[in-house]
Amino acid sequence: MKRLLLLSCLFAMMAASLSVKAQDITITLKPGCTWFSYPKAEAMSISSALGDFVPMNGDVIKSQNGSASYNNGNWRGLSQFTPGLGYMYYSNRTEDVEIVFSQSSSFSVTTAEPTDITATSAVVGGTVNAPEGTHVFLRGVCWSTESNPDVDGNHTTETGTVGNFSVTLDGLTPGTVYYVRAYAVTDFGLQYGEEQLFIPIDNSNVPEGAINGKFTINDSGNQVFFSQGNLQYIGSASTPYWKFAENQWDCLGTSTGQNSNSQTVDRDLFGWGTSGWNCGNSCYQPWETYNMTGSSYGPAGANNLTGTNANSDWGVYNSISNGGDQPSQWRTLSKDELVYVFDTRTTESGMRFAKANVNNVNGIILLPDNWKDSYYSLNEVNVKEAHYSSNTITASMWSFLERVGAVFFPATGYRFGTSVYSVGVNGYYWSSSFINATYAYGVYFNDSNENSKDGSNRSYGRGVRLVCVAE
Repeated sequence: MKRLLLLSCLFAMMAASLSVKAQDITITLKPGCTWFSYPKAEAMSISSALGDFVPMNGDVIKSQNGSASYNNGNWRGLSQFTPGLGYMYYSNRTEDVEIVFSQSSSFSVTTAEPTDITATSAVVGGTVNAPEGTHVFLRGVCWSTESNPDVDGNHTTETGTVGNFSVTLDGLTPGTVYYVRAYAVTDFGLQYGEEQLFIPIDNSNVPEGAINGKFTINDSGNQVFFSQGNLQYIGSASTPYWKFAENQWDCLGTSTGQNSNSQTVDRDLFGWGTSGWNCGNSCYQPWETYNMTGSSYGPAGANNLTGTNANSDWGVYNSISNGGDQPSQWRTLSKDELVYVFDTRTTESGMRFAKANVNNVNGIILLPDNWKDSYYSLNEVNVKEAHYSSNTITASMWSFLERVGAVFFPATGYRFGTSVYSVGVNGYYWSSSFINATYAYGVYFNDSNENSKDGSNRSYGRGVRLVCVAE
């Protein structure tokens, strides 16, 4: 107990005595000689350290290690100021003049994104970046359930050096928003890193490739996890395979050549029922683009991608490389299930969906059943006519939202024949449900509308977002 008290007092004294050094230091030069102690914590050339100050010809700087004289824009002799040394400045001016030593430098503290998050713990930390020779007296992290935690509240304390560090926080409350900041007390004073957010959650039962958020899909209470991103067919590989996009906002557009009928390009816009399983109809391969007759795609006639035709579903027939790598682990939602997810289900917060721009990509956010108001405040929730600009979310903030179950459907655009249209403007996604021999259901949204039972010609290339059962 005494050790902790002494450490706390030491921290307070250091923070108080050093915090002034984080401010710019102003020194007044008198005509003739002025003595001062170089106040910066890093060695620096004389010209750089003096900043905007303009010397006069004949000015002289002396230390116990040498001297420098100023003539026609250059200092000759002593090359730099050294921390901890005293200097004499001889000024040829007839009036007082000020030198401002800026304390801005390469010193910084950054806060690491929390990792290894469980229901009651998380690994947090940061990085101290500072010039060689900087003294790191104390470093650690502050955390709180309120924004901008500081050393007056919960914090860890350790001595150390510049570089990376991490600690494990235990005994956290599940489902609670925590704010964390790294800090350091050095020659530059007390400084904090940027704020990071996290929520202790249990993700031990979340399948590979899934987002840890449960969505009820019917009145019976069945729930699913969504995949981590849109489905992609990697035709460019020597052995083609299926995978989920690395980020939820990823759309291939025309960057890979999917606006062609080539078999060897990467795709994420597919005709309906094009899993690669021979359903007996003309078009069943993922690269089918040349035939624009809708009745040629998927199981012929009045058949869904279920039952005896379940293999026409991309997730049932195929192994997803980063989604468990086994067939029958994933599937496509039906029209009724999509309607339930978007328009019907009851959630803890009352929020189901919201239009948004995430990492500069337009789309629509789906929030899981247990989403809390305290997690993040979204605008224009459950409003089909809302605009993408209603919510603008950075990649770092999205990382937080995703960890607590938020799902993002990017505006994929669509393919008709070998032409791709409206990527980033409109979103089109298939369901497993047919309308008739030529059309099938899916989700459609744009900047002013959302329709979870939209009908489309089966030949159109749409996005596919798969789900798996949530136990």
